[in-house]
Amino acid sequence: MNKLYYQPEGGWVGDIMPCYHNGQYFLYYQCDKRDPAPFPNGNPFGWSLVVTKDMIHFEDYGEVLKTGPRNTREECLYAGSVIHANGCFRAFYTGRCEGWYGPEHPPAEAVMFATSDDGIHWRKKEELTFTAPEGYEKDYFRDPYVFYYKEDDTWIMILPARKDEGPAIRRGVMLYYSSSDLEHWDFQGELWYPEMYHLLQMPDLFKIGDWWYLLFSEYCDERKTRYRMSRSIHGPWHVPPDDSLDSRCFYAARTIVVGDERYIFGWNPTRMDDLSMWIWGGTAIMHKIEQRTDGTLGVLMPPQYEAVFAPKAPLQLRELHLSRMDGCDEHTVLDDSSRNFRLDWKFKLHDNTQSFGIRFYMNSEQDIGYTFEFRPNENLVVFDKLPMQKWFSYMNMGMQRSLKIMQDRTYSASLIVDDDLAVLYVDDVAFDVRMCEKPGSELRMFVNAGSVAIFDIRQYGMGGICRSSLKMAK
Repeated sequence: MNKLYYQPEGGWVGDIMPCYHNGQYFLYYQCDKRDPAPFPNGNPFGWSLVVTKDMIHFEDYGEVLKTGPRNTREECLYAGSVIHANGCFRAFYTGRCEGWYGPEHPPAEAVMFATSDDGIHWRKKEELTFTAPEGYEKDYFRDPYVFYYKEDDTWIMILPARKDEGPAIRRGVMLYYSSSDLEHWDFQGELWYPEMYHLLQMPDLFKIGDWWYLLFSEYCDERKTRYRMSRSIHGPWHVPPDDSLDSRCFYAARTIVVGDERYIFGWNPTRMDDLSMWIWGGTAIMHKIEQRTDGTLGVLMPPQYEAVFAPKAPLQLRELHLSRMDGCDEHTVLDDSSRNFRLDWKFKLHDNTQSFGIRFYMNSEQDIGYTFEFRPNENLVVFDKLPMQKWFSYMNMGMQRSLKIMQDRTYSASLIVDDDLAVLYVDDVAFDVRMCEKPGSELRMFVNAGSVAIFDIRQYGMGGICRSSLKMAK
């Protein structure tokens, strides 16, 4: 059972729409009960809400923004965004009717609005509903994101759509609207049309310093949250060397500002076993956004989590030097790790090393477990399952991150293992994954054809986390 990363009892987390107000995180999300099957084949869902002050203790309010009857405009509520402005909470959401899809029906998707005094009880304003403008497919018009653009003293809404002409599949485009009152919106045109993706889902747009960042999620390539950057809100949008903020296990991510810090929330998908396909919806993951000196973005472990981890007794082995030029050298650091822990260490690479890394949930008798393997010559860190004798041992498409490892430079790493989830941080790069089988309990460090120094190894346990029972909105 996950202790750190949020997942409601009896449900799975879909697209998270965070709002921070008056010292509290309001995390709206699509809760898939998988009754009778996972999305999109289960019952339609609205927006659920969990509230927290510290991302450690949570209050679950269940579904607060409700769906409508079957075969109506609000049969299912797709994603959107929530802000607190002009004295109340304001939700901008997508109404979706699956039965309306096709040329003979009304638009299957529309942007809709609701307001709330407390963020829990909502009043819908159906008269403000609007659909895709002329020149764009009527059935794809979703995930509105709203923010205040102070340079023009106006509100901006960006949302994904599809052009009605162009490449048959790659018509995904980002549109934008403006408003002075958050109710009436004027279409301003296209913000970005890359001709690369079917749809640019769950967009986000924000500025740090002199740079604008456009975030989006794509299901066409590696199913990742990606970003572009520009000196202007109108582009041109440049692709950074590493345009993703995590692995393919971090989807539909959105950001919020808390004080001077920006945090990003996504979800880690689920699967039946290590060989099965990924299933929509899962567990909430949060990172802290960091702007690098060159303007690109990195992510860090959120400082809120420091209150969760308690140092354990110092390990007998605090440092080791692994070296073997003609094969593998490995050492067991923990004989019996728990299923909820954090391990920190530092490392320095020597010589022309092929690969090195960490293995966990290992079973020494069967030589089975999971591994994060750093490959310096490929500028990658890869997640996989051992042994590698079968074709294939893990459905690992997209389970890798760009990471440049230089010789004789010290790096800091942290591994959080939360039952069937793991998140690896290396300096300001994050990589989260999911494991289904957990065959053993050993944790090892290793090197293949090379040499690496590992030191300052520290182990932490988890505690002080509370999942409240469902709070019924009155």
